[in-house]
Amino acid sequence: MVVIAVPSFIPGSINSDMNPRFGRSEYFTFISIENDEIKSVKAVPNQNRDAMGGAGIQTAEFIGNNGAKEVIAGFLGPNAYQSLSALNIKIYQAPNAKITVNDCIDLYLKHQLQEMNTANVRSHHGMGGGGGRGRSR
Repeated sequence: MVVIAVPSFIPGSINSDMNPRFGRSEYFTFISIENDEIKSVKAVPNQNRDAMGGAGIQTAEFIGNNGAKEVIAGFLGPNAYQSLSALNIKIYQAPNAKITVNDCIDLYLKHQLQEMNTANVRSHHGMGGGGGRGRSR
């Protein structure tokens, strides 16, 4: 059996959109797969999402502590990538930022996800940095 972690927005739903942010994702959906069949699905709140710093590193530890051996991610910074790699957790690249957890797992089962061999964003990518929807003028 393998446990896969996917960052997500909605707890407990495999139909939730995948959250493209890793360390600051609201939830992680953990999917247990055996013989190419989903055996269980659980969502756990990411307690590290509001960390002042090191959210990617702390979230990688959280993933390992929840038994995941593989991750499907959208954006992954260098600290999170190195931490997951140090824990021997395989990392797969989600094909785009707008995909459901269920679609990610479907692609995984069809062997259509590419394994990541490096981070794909700079450090602190998920911090915000002015990308909000504020309307002040």
